[in-house]
Amino acid sequence: MHLLDFLFPKRCLACGKIGKYFCNRCVGKIRFIEQRETICPVCERSAIHGATHPSCKTQYTIDGLTSFFHYDGVIQKAVKALKYRFISDLANEFVSLIPQSSFFLLPKSSTFVPIPLHSARLRHRGFNQAELLGRAIANKLQIPMRTEVLKRTRSTTAQVEMKDRDKRLTNMKNAFSLHSPLRLRSGQAFSIPHSMVLFDDVFTTGATMRAAANILKRAGVEFVWGITMAR
Repeated sequence: MHLLDFLFPKRCLACGKIGKYFCNRCVGKIRFIEQRETICPVCERSAIHGATHPSCKTQYTIDGLTSFFHYDGVIQKAVKALKYRFISDLANEFVSLIPQSSFFLLPKSSTFVPIPLHSARLRHRGFNQAELLGRAIANKLQIPMRTEVLKRTRSTTAQVEMKDRDKRLTNMKNAFSLHSPLRLRSGQAFSIPHSMVLFDDVFTTGATMRAAANILKRAGVEFVWGITMAR
């Protein structure tokens, strides 16, 4: 145990019990998203395995969505603790709650791409929570993660703070661009990855995921799947 654990002991984010950020009792109350609850990330209606409906798909749409938890209880508190209380060391414990069986749909050759923060918000927070959580998942699955693919071109209002769906959709318009051409990296040519997995903390209307997926698809990525911790 680290010295800081004695000076500033971890407490359950829900009930305050000392020891872990997610105590056993509160973990037992977590609502996992079941197979019957998976949705199409475009229309948000029920979809098998979270795959985008054929009728919703275009050349540049996201191909599907996997979300692990319902956004309530200790899960909601964990996301807010990361984003607004800057408790960055809870990421690994948070990811450890994800059942291994939840990853069966992901292509074996995928590359993880976290949804980026705008530079101003990154400076304020000191870290990108999507990158922290995404890296923990990428390490768990032993797949590569790239943080230099996308950039946030303008500062947007946090989606969870906006109640109106149309405003959420407008909020993400032109929010992303490629950080650099996908065919170049440090002056060296390389092939565009066949498939990428976009990762974010929470799925609300899906506007963020769809906007980022659109950029990747237009750059030549053939398959783009979305993953979020909660929905």
